[in-house]
Amino acid sequence: MNKWKIAFWCCMTTLLIVVGISIYSTIDQGYSLSYLQDSYTEKETELDNVILILNETDLSKTGIEKTLKKHKIGESANFKRDTVSLDELKLIFRNDKLFKVTRQ
Repeated sequence: MNKWKIAFWCCMTTLLIVVGISIYSTIDQGYSLSYLQDSYTEKETELDNVILILNETDLSKTGIEKTLKKHKIGESANFKRDTVSLDELKLIFRNDKLFKVTRQ
């Protein structure tokens, strides 16, 4: 075989490998961005729901507990302590009133 045929097939193989890897990484990046956007949208909706729930109450511990128990956000929350952990937030109570809302 001639040297140019060997060089051609080496270049063709390298080109096909590079194109295949490029296509795979582009598709993978598209899926990753799609899932990331869905995650951000879900978290924004969740935080908006917490804001609406907290605005409906008088900011007392019992009022917030009753309101959160109606929604899926507060089903697993433990209201026996002064700090209540939700998915992304901590509700800190002092004297049975909402004192502060912080991130986890």
